[in-house]
Amino acid sequence: MSPGWKERLAKLGLARKRRPGPRVAAPGRPPTTPKGRAGEDEAALFLTERGLDVVARNVRAGGGEIDLVAGDGGTVVFVEVKWRRDASRGTPAEAVTPLKRRKLLSAARAWLAENPSGVSRDVRFDVVAIEGDAKRIDWIRGAFDAT
Repeated sequence: MSPGWKERLAKLGLARKRRPGPRVAAPGRPPTTPKGRAGEDEAALFLTERGLDVVARNVRAGGGEIDLVAGDGGTVVFVEVKWRRDASRGTPAEAVTPLKRRKLLSAARAWLAENPSGVSRDVRFDVVAIEGDAKRIDWIRGAFDAT
């Protein structure tokens, strides 16, 4: 993680608000790990610094979860964040399996239905792959399509 990232997130209004008490996962689901939250924070900061507007985080809908929902001009961008310490088990982007893509598509459809804009919107699915301690960040725009 780059130094001062928490402060930069707070200035941009992207800092997470802590809930009091212990974190409890939904039944059958592990809680989000501190490393997972840190990866999402780093990805949100990375995308914001490149002009995207992060509008939602950790959205659960339609049987899936969306790590980040962002706006890029008139395009709604659904972002999957993957972080790996090293590539010994494959690259972070390779961890976005066909099953994960289907769940993300389902969640995106549900989010769009719950958040109608009244105008036609373009949609894009991106992956932010982080390897090591944020030493390498790959932003894969249009990583897959909605088919």
